[in-house]
Amino acid sequence: MPGKGRPFERGRERTGGRAPGQRNNATVEIKALLASNLPGERIIALLNKKLESKDEHIAMKALEVCMHYMFGKPVQPIVGEELAPPIKIDISAIPKHRVKAR
Repeated sequence: MPGKGRPFERGRERTGGRAPGQRNNATVEIKALLASNLPGERIIALLNKKLESKDEHIAMKALEVCMHYMFGKPVQPIVGEELAPPIKIDISAIPKHRVKAR
């Protein structure tokens, strides 16, 4: 019997973990901290200041991370190769009845 408590029973209720829809506590705290220290007007001011900077790479990257925590990462579409043909699997050689092994 693995682990503690009762053995696994099919169809039994969930007994642990976060409730559905509940956010990760660390993410909630980081968002609250950023929202209180980096209001929208300040983000715009920082963005304008850093866009005019000579070395904007590091500052823009840090601002990008803050934006991801505040508003979530943008969706990245999956790009596939259109030239690749579809995969075909031939299962005609698989016997339709089971043969007992001796």
